[in-house]
Amino acid sequence: MNSMVVVLDTNIWISGMLWGGPPREIIFLAERNEIDIASSAALLEELFGVLSREKFRPHLAAADIDTTSLRERVLVLSQLYIVRQVVTVITADPPDNAILACALASNADAIVSGDDHLLALKQFRDIPILTPRQFLAKMSVAKKKF
Repeated sequence: MNSMVVVLDTNIWISGMLWGGPPREIIFLAERNEIDIASSAALLEELFGVLSREKFRPHLAAADIDTTSLRERVLVLSQLYIVRQVVTVITADPPDNAILACALASNADAIVSGDDHLLALKQFRDIPILTPRQFLAKMSVAKKKF
């Protein structure tokens, strides 16, 4: 069985790495090779840019994580895809389109996000856009089928 390919929004990565809950469970799925996380240069650039913000320094220190090891962990867990198609579906927050473009490039099975602009779409070209809880519920159902 091939792993499910998933695109994670920046907010899911950050919540999963620094706080826990359903986003952390999704990171654990990737660590156990139960899912593949698709990413792109644009998504990694955004994630690393956000993580370098001053407001995350205390959270990184509290989690005893430095930005270098965090970057390495993200890179190990991500499969990089080259995005060739420009997507302009979300006009209110254009950077969100990079997530949709990565989903297309990777032929993703799902997009996981906490972003209202993305979640409002519900799906993009037959790719469901799910909250972390919705995704974990879907994974649970998929496991029971095997």
